[in-house]
Amino acid sequence: MSIQTPPRLLDLVGMHLLRDDDLAFSTLESLPMELSTFAPFLGEMSNLQRLHLFHIHMSAFKKQEQHHIVQITSQFLKLSHFQDLHLASPSFPEGCLDQMLRCLKSPLDSLSRTKCWFTESDLTHLSQSPDISQLKSLDLSGVTMTDFRPELLQVLLEKNAATIQELDFDVCGIMDSQLEAFLPALSRCSRLRSFSLCGNLLSTAAMEKLLRHTAVLPCLRQERYPAPQETYRPRGVLLEARLAQLRAQLLEILRDLGCPRIIWISLSPCPRCGEDVCHHMEPIIYSYTA
Repeated sequence: MSIQTPPRLLDLVGMHLLRDDDLAFSTLESLPMELSTFAPFLGEMSNLQRLHLFHIHMSAFKKQEQHHIVQITSQFLKLSHFQDLHLASPSFPEGCLDQMLRCLKSPLDSLSRTKCWFTESDLTHLSQSPDISQLKSLDLSGVTMTDFRPELLQVLLEKNAATIQELDFDVCGIMDSQLEAFLPALSRCSRLRSFSLCGNLLSTAAMEKLLRHTAVLPCLRQERYPAPQETYRPRGVLLEARLAQLRAQLLEILRDLGCPRIIWISLSPCPRCGEDVCHHMEPIIYSYTA
């Protein structure tokens, strides 16, 4: 079986591996649409650590939708080694996240909820769940939170400030008010190593506040931020001269802070490939010799 291609659940069933408690499965990806059919098998995988749910369509939940969700999530109570949950499906049913969180046997190390239907209620459940309090990695990229109450992200970061190492809030529709609400909590994430905020709607003033609050984080090495809104015309047309000016302005802020840093500024969309996040920009580098 290829290392690059994790086994499908159907393949594992066919190989009679699911009943082998001595085999620890670290990754299950691409679960079939008929997910509830295999719910009992999940509970038998006592060594399961990581579960990926990709491209789960609503058609799988049309009949007895709530029953299917309960069938699946109830198996989490049997997974004593479960650490990482990754959900990436635009049509995952509303309320599913709450069901999953309430059935966790122990706190998660990693949670990824990307490109999914995500409500303010979901974010509230995340911020209130006792099992979302020791995260090392949180990825909510592609989840639109523009109209969510600003304090929700603040509470979520405060709960995980002692453990969080990786944060990805790319393309979440985060605006100045939301950023400023969670900046104090962000500055207390002393173990944070990687923070990505590309594709969001921030002003230059908010960017300066961000750089000043993150300057106190001793472990932060990967910083990826959006080009400020002043870089664009009203219809999103890039102003290259303005971009150069803003990059120089951000470099001056780094000099003023006096701490060596490397930050990447992302255009949205990328002028080369059209993606929401651009990985082709030169970083802004400040060192003591700059």
